[in-house]
Amino acid sequence: MKKRILALALGMMMMLGILAACGDDGSGDATPTPGGSAATPTPGAVPGGTIEDVTLTLWGGEEDQTMLRERSDAFIASVADRVNLTINIGVESEGTAKDTILTDPLAAADVFTFADDQIMELYMAGALQEVLLNAADIATRNVASSVGAATVNGKLYAYPLTADNGYFMFYDSSVFSASDVQSFDKMMEVAAAAGKFVAFEMQGAWYNIAFFRGAGFDAYLDDDGLSTIININEAGGTAVVQAMLDIAANPGFKALNNDEFVTGINDGSVVAGVNGPWNGNNASGAWGENYAAAKLPTFTVGGVQVQMGGVVGHKLVGVNAFSENAGWAMELADFLTNQESQQIRFELRAQGPSNIEASKLPEVQADPAISALGAQAEFSAFFAPGGNYWGPMGTLGEIIVQGNPENIPLQELLDNTVNGIMG
Repeated sequence: MKKRILALALGMMMMLGILAACGDDGSGDATPTPGGSAATPTPGAVPGGTIEDVTLTLWGGEEDQTMLRERSDAFIASVADRVNLTINIGVESEGTAKDTILTDPLAAADVFTFADDQIMELYMAGALQEVLLNAADIATRNVASSVGAATVNGKLYAYPLTADNGYFMFYDSSVFSASDVQSFDKMMEVAAAAGKFVAFEMQGAWYNIAFFRGAGFDAYLDDDGLSTIININEAGGTAVVQAMLDIAANPGFKALNNDEFVTGINDGSVVAGVNGPWNGNNASGAWGENYAAAKLPTFTVGGVQVQMGGVVGHKLVGVNAFSENAGWAMELADFLTNQESQQIRFELRAQGPSNIEASKLPEVQADPAISALGAQAEFSAFFAPGGNYWGPMGTLGEIIVQGNPENIPLQELLDNTVNGIMG
């Protein structure tokens, strides 16, 4: 409670500071500028003719560290005539950014990357700085879905970075035909016959919703912006759980998380798996010319083939509302998400751009992962449940992966999950 009161107090102080910095000085120009001054810092604009010293901290995924260093150095060079800038880079996964930031916003990075399903909790906690520099240009240069994901109550609170935060089926085309990968059952049959596995993170709450979505169920954010509405315990939900139990018990299947999936494709034990474009380079490196990707397959529910659902998501870059150098932080976030930076991100990390011009590049359009996401798009939708969703849904997945060892009645299992999320 003390921390929350402190955060609220600091938030009020911060907002007062922003209002003061953004106030009209009579010139008619109320646009905030880096460093919080009335004009953009330039050489000689401070006492003694020296350039201001500014230090920013940037957080990004472990795989992005080299790229972030190179892009940060390019930004430092581009503003060297205005500021003596130092950028320290730290490792923080997009998937866990929200939890780390909200533990102590004052100690968090000035700029950070995060998955779009975290934006409401970051916003509600007052941890996101509204985009006050170049907002119109940022909205225009990115695809509409990514701008929507970065917008809260009609205002931009983050910078679109990718439009590929979804999943599909990777596969080794020397093992599977294009026809095989249309059916989960067929894929597991082929893999088992070869002594190999098809991987899926069934214990992961972001992934296992795909089974339920395919069968007409869903989970979504309530109007309060924090809670989750979920209906998987309604009629027919138990048939989905039974289908998942059957898959989990199949000798051609393994429930693997992201790191285990990469290990499996590298050691040859995994010949297909549901994952995202961030592992495109790993799959290509492991399978070479046999690297292929497709939409999610169908699976059997009560004797009927059902197309798996999916998620449409984005990665975003945020600026910490408690940053002491929010102006420069906004300029850095803008730079890291511009067309050039997104093209470099695709070239180095095979991540799909949200930038409209970058997404039109022939090499982007021809990428197997981007193509598979496009094929899956008609069976997918935006997914951003509240924070109370993840634990219970992950527990459900774990129980299914273990084969429901305590033989909990399936309806009870679903009721417990829904009560844990909504209760």
